[in-house]
Amino acid sequence: MITPQLNYDSIANDYNQRYPTSQQWGRGEALLKLARQINAKKILETGSGTGYWLNLLHQVTPQLYGLDFSAGMIAQARRQPAPLKLTHAKATQLPYQSAAFDLIYCVDAIHHFGDHRAFIREAYRLLKPGGALAIIGHDPHEAGISSWYIYRYFDNVYKTDTLRYPAGTSVLKWMHKEGFQDTSAQTVEYIRNEYADENVFTDPFIKYNATSQLALLSEKTYQSGLQNIGNAISRSKEINKSITFRSEIIVKMWLGFK
Repeated sequence: MITPQLNYDSIANDYNQRYPTSQQWGRGEALLKLARQINAKKILETGSGTGYWLNLLHQVTPQLYGLDFSAGMIAQARRQPAPLKLTHAKATQLPYQSAAFDLIYCVDAIHHFGDHRAFIREAYRLLKPGGALAIIGHDPHEAGISSWYIYRYFDNVYKTDTLRYPAGTSVLKWMHKEGFQDTSAQTVEYIRNEYADENVFTDPFIKYNATSQLALLSEKTYQSGLQNIGNAISRSKEINKSITFRSEIIVKMWLGFK
């Protein structure tokens, strides 16, 4: 299956705009809790991006490894306060010795890895006995669980996401088949944001380079989506009503132990 791929080098400089300081991140809290629970001494993040989550885990251990296919993202990660050990490579061919890590995780990244099961297989190889794999993100296949106005107003974004993202049920099945034990799925964050009328344009996630969903679009398609939102606001004003743009997204952690 061929799915669209994004050149993250082109958006690396602006990527951290997706992490407003006002946002409470359940993802980070879940990672900290898990790392402490298993007493993780050596941690690897695949698809580590700007190193935002790895830097958070420095309060647990100094042995923090990050891997990303984007040299631009790695350059940004080198700016983090924590001393991160960073590698430019693919998540499906992890260049580390077997049984090297206590915790391997990815956050909002598995949909970029191509062969999702190959990553899970590699993660199992690299984990020490008792180690954990945590895959964190949302599942667009779960109809009725999440809603995001981006899917409504920007053409083909939802369809593309269902091609890129593995279903959570598949992730757990692959974990089990690769040998992981005590697999589970748990909700770690509930994103709920509302923007009334023109305030929607202040949403950090509506910026062209803030999410892969929008960055994958052509400039023309992106501008058309913004125009769709503008038209919806105008139609509401014509009947003296306000329109609310909602993001309600369930973020889950699929977890397995070696």
